[in-house]
This record gives sequence, structure tokens and C-alpha cells, in this order.
Amino acid sequence: MSLETILRKIADDAALEAEDILREGRKKADEIKEKAKDEAEELAEGLIEEGAKQGRLEASRIVTQARMEKRLRILSIKKNLIDHALEQALKKQRLDRGKLKRIVVLKDGQREEEFDYRRLKDELRPKVEKEIVKLLKL
Repeated sequence: MSLETILRKIADDAALEAEDILREGRKKADEIKEKAKDEAEELAEGLIEEGAKQGRLEASRIVTQARMEKRLRILSIKKNLIDHALEQALKKQRLDRGKLKRIVVLKDGQREEEFDYRRLKDELRPKVEKEIVKLLKL
């Protein structure tokens, strides 16, 4: 065998080995790329699920807050209506003019004390609310 043949044989073997190394490198790169793609898809799905969950929680919180604000507005309107009705009733009875007095019964007698108009409304409001609930069968 001549030197040229030996050199060609070495060059051919080296080229084949280089091709094998490149092919193996491409195969490993494809495997790594595929694995990374799968992991990325899995991570993306998890992030999407978490985002959707957070979105549902936030939507629920907003709806709950809106319902609570609605109830508070309704309660405020009811309170204003009851206050207005009490004022009208007290005006009709002319109790809003002058000073009101009440008699306090004590163990050893009784005494008379002044009674504030606003305080009368505050004391009557729960009773009126209770009567309204009873009449409307709520």
C-alpha cells in the first residue's frame, strides 16, 4: 500500500468520523431542542392556567365588591327614606318645633327631661324599620 493510499484512507476515515460526529451532534441538538420545546409548552400551559385562575379570582372579587356596594347603596337609600318619613311624621305632629320632653319613671318617683328631636328620630328608626319588615313580610 502506498503512502497516498494510506493518506487517502486516513482522510476518508476522518471524513466519515467527522460526518458521524456531526450527525450525532445534530441528533443530540434536535433532542435537546425537542425537550426544550416540550418544557416550554408545559410551562406556557401552566402559566396560562395560573393566569386564568387569577383572572377568575379577580372577576369574582370585583363582582362581590359590586354586590356589596349595591347593598350598601340600597341600605343608604332605605335609611334616607325612613329618615324622611320620620321627619314628615314628626312635622305633621309638630314635634319638630320647640323642645320635646319625656317623663322618666324612677324607683322613687319620676322626673321630666328634655328630649332632643334628632335623638327621637334615632330611637324611632329601628322600630320603624322593624315594623316595615314585619308589614312587608321580609
